[in-house]
Amino acid sequence: MRAVPTLLLVLLTALAGCTAPDAASELVPGVRLGMSPRDVRDRFDGGGAGAWQTKLGGGAAGASDDTVLEWTAAGDATRATTARFEFHLGMLVAVRAHLRESAAGERVDLTQKTVTVRAPQGSGSDVTILARDCPTHHEEAESLASRAR
Repeated sequence: MRAVPTLLLVLLTALAGCTAPDAASELVPGVRLGMSPRDVRDRFDGGGAGAWQTKLGGGAAGASDDTVLEWTAAGDATRATTARFEFHLGMLVAVRAHLRESAAGERVDLTQKTVTVRAPQGSGSDVTILARDCPTHHEEAESLASRAR
């Protein structure tokens, strides 16, 4: 009988880990790698109004099962000016956004599953977040990850 509470504790701990903040949700609010296109449209917070565009087969390798959502700010009062969300097999695997907030210098953050790069660009900063285990983004992700070493 003791195994049931222990198993429950292990499951709750695992679920808590799945909801921990990651680089995507901190830099691009409302978004996490692994989300569906619908979830990204519903939850992305660019800091104001914007327009969406969808492209099919427009991913990194142009695969027919890739989807790209692009968001463009409708005004100057938003946190982001543009955001591009790339999906492979229906899961978010790449985020590329231009933020109005500037960055002091390039920063590369790695986890076992992601690489995040934030770099100064013009009067703002560019953010790239890639899943390292996505076959269409693997080479780019590892190239960016090598900058952190």
